[in-house]
Amino acid sequence: MNDEVEHYMSYDERTTADDVRVEIHLNPFSFRETISRYRIESEDSWVKLVGKEGEYLAKEFDSYAVLVYPIYLIPTELIRSLSYRIPSIDRLREVLMKPYHWRDFVTFRVREGFIMSSDLELNVFLGMDLVNDVLVTTGLEFINLEDKLEIACRLQDFGSGSLDKAFRRISLGLSLYFELKRSQEDVALKLSREFLSKILSD
Repeated sequence: MNDEVEHYMSYDERTTADDVRVEIHLNPFSFRETISRYRIESEDSWVKLVGKEGEYLAKEFDSYAVLVYPIYLIPTELIRSLSYRIPSIDRLREVLMKPYHWRDFVTFRVREGFIMSSDLELNVFLGMDLVNDVLVTTGLEFINLEDKLEIACRLQDFGSGSLDKAFRRISLGLSLYFELKRSQEDVALKLSREFLSKILSD
């Protein structure tokens, strides 16, 4: 995929009704509680959940669970890859399951060549375009959707190796985001104290 074209895609081009949704549940205990209201049917190595909203495929691992929908859109290679444990999801948990930005789960929109979070709703930060210019060669990008940020990554294919690489880069991108926010707060506090000192000594 052409980096420059991808970097300037519009909101409508990035998110369509044809995207597959992949929910990564980072807390298996709360996941079990969430799915308790659905009718459960077996589906090979996956579980099919049936509810008023529709049907979903779910699979649980030792440290996370996956929920994928809509079923009729899921590529065979994607469901095959998600059937096996993806190591980099543990990194995602380390980034998101902390007191100051705790998340039980995060939803991703997935299509050929592209994966993007859809419910992180991070805060827009100054210099985002500059950061994106630096990250573009890695396939990562922060996207401003109605004054809330999401993070996206190029996806080479639906293979497990490609998914593992994408989730690892997204985890690193989120770590960068939280570090940038903290640095900006530190700079704001430092400058405020300097100006307070000047005001008091004036």
